Amino acid sequence: MVNPLWRSVFLYYTYCWNMTDRRLLLIILATVLAGPRPVSAQVDRRLDAIQSIQQGDMMLRLGNSEQAYIHYTNAIQMDAALADGYMKRASLLQRTGRYTDARIDIDKALQLNPMSAYILDRRAKLNILISDHKGAELDIEKARYLAPYDELLRKQRVDEWLELGRADLALQELDTLLKLHPADPNLLLKKGFTQLELGDASGALAMADEVLRSGPSSLAHDLRGLVLLKEGDPSGALLAFDKAIALSPKLAVTWYNRSLAKRALGDRTGAVQDLDKAIELGQDKTCFHYNRALVRKELGDLEGALADYDAVLKASPDETDALYNRAFTLKLLGDQNAAMWDAEEALRQNPSDAQAWNLKGDLHLLFGEYPEAIEHYSRAISLSPDAAAHHYDRGLAYLMSYQLLQGCDDLRRAADMGLEKGNEALRNFCSF
Repeated sequence: MVNPLWRSVFLYYTYCWNMTDRRLLLIILATVLAGPRPVSAQVDRRLDAIQSIQQGDMMLRLGNSEQAYIHYTNAIQMDAALADGYMKRASLLQRTGRYTDARIDIDKALQLNPMSAYILDRRAKLNILISDHKGAELDIEKARYLAPYDELLRKQRVDEWLELGRADLALQELDTLLKLHPADPNLLLKKGFTQLELGDASGALAMADEVLRSGPSSLAHDLRGLVLLKEGDPSGALLAFDKAIALSPKLAVTWYNRSLAKRALGDRTGAVQDLDKAIELGQDKTCFHYNRALVRKELGDLEGALADYDAVLKASPDETDALYNRAFTLKLLGDQNAAMWDAEEALRQNPSDAQAWNLKGDLHLLFGEYPEAIEHYSRAISLSPDAAAHHYDRGLAYLMSYQLLQGCDDLRRAADMGLEKGNEALRNFCSF
């Protein structure tokens, strides 16, 4: 039986004679002579790789991340051109904190599929996680260029812009989405929270009320509470948070928000109780522990405050504010050496923190190391020259080292800046 492809070649050669057609004929002949391509083995490798990915997914659902990693790696070895294998492994690496390795896998997936807006979006999220904000913004813009009308990516961009501190761009995306879905309660609420972040309290309140007109919503009441709290109405905020908790008693952030209202009303014991509940329910508890430490310190529970700062720093060792506050708490508890270590660590992490320099000056003052105290207070003043407390503290250090003129000059500056205890110190030490 005559091969139909050979028949077509023969007919083409018989009736087509120009040079362009002859070049095309040579290509056809070369294809015929080369014979069938070994596509079967390639298809088998792809199918085996997909099966290995599915096995990895199953292991992940069973909580066995090590076996999942092995299956994803096997999939990559079976078919190095399958981008999904790299993306699956990158997701697992990211979950286990191996951000650099995850970035390598995502980059490889993007090399294989450079026109994928979804891979770019995933890389943007990872860049946000590793604080590469410039890289994140570039990836977001590239993804938007490739898929400008993809609603899922638009919704994800809202969260990404918020994490990057660009609430203005998040609001633009939300307005675009709301033109398509004007009654979507989730979009309305997200717009309300974004407006609140931008300082538009009335706009945020309008979004909350619009959602509530359609039915009860714990998040809408929570948003109302935050707006009222920001507007200086903690009593109204407390009522709104009460309604939110009645609707969704397991929402940790609402318990936390209600603790802010109670603290503003002077009910510190109630604030601690709400923070206890938020910590019990919450997953990301560092913020809850940090604020409970502040309230406990106000209640005089220094040991409890110290335990909360320890919890924050165990989860996030680079939280400079927690380090600074733990140092201050240790100072109040009389553990000067531990306080000094925390103050020095806070300065290593953030050498431009005037409060940390001032705290270390306080510690040197307690140890009677007056020149060192003056040096640290001076650094705090250079970073924050309008802070009256820094001038006051340096003034006392000068006085204790018998440098009366410099000390009184600093106390006078503190008093001129409105610090009342500066005037009192002037009367006590500088009336000569």
